[in-house]
Amino acid sequence: MPSDADIVVLSLLAEQPHHGYDLDRVVERRGYRQWTSLAFSSVYYVLKRLAERGLVEPDDGPTGRRTVFRITDAGRRELGKAAGERVLAPAPPSAGVLPALNAYPRLDDPELMAALAQRAEVLLERLDELRGLRAQVDEEHALAIFDYEILRQEADLTWTRTLLKKAGSDED
Repeated sequence: MPSDADIVVLSLLAEQPHHGYDLDRVVERRGYRQWTSLAFSSVYYVLKRLAERGLVEPDDGPTGRRTVFRITDAGRRELGKAAGERVLAPAPPSAGVLPALNAYPRLDDPELMAALAQRAEVLLERLDELRGLRAQVDEEHALAIFDYEILRQEADLTWTRTLLKKAGSDED
């Protein structure tokens, strides 16, 4: 199964051929780093891996010093299959916080309350960051991605605040 990074690179190459540095600029501009593990240095690794699998290949046009890649027919098929599977499969909830709740004997544990309060602050900062990044893009699909992530983070913040309120009102 292709990784998120594979899907991002394939989808960008399906739009048009790119060289690695250009791919990285598009990833950064559209805010894709917010939800993928596609770091700058990994763009070249992903391109190499996709080329080895026959999903991308060097473009025949003038390239100068940088190799420009384009998606192959096999890459388009793989992208269509992977994207279809991802659209149909709801994302699992963030596993980090859910099992962590079991580490505390009670919801009103002072350490848990402090951690949840800090979580709420981090979520607020994250939402501000996402909204700022969203304001800088104009591609429909990038806006849709930001809208999804903003709604997901807002739901997480609502859940966190509800848990804090409930834990603060629990009595023995």
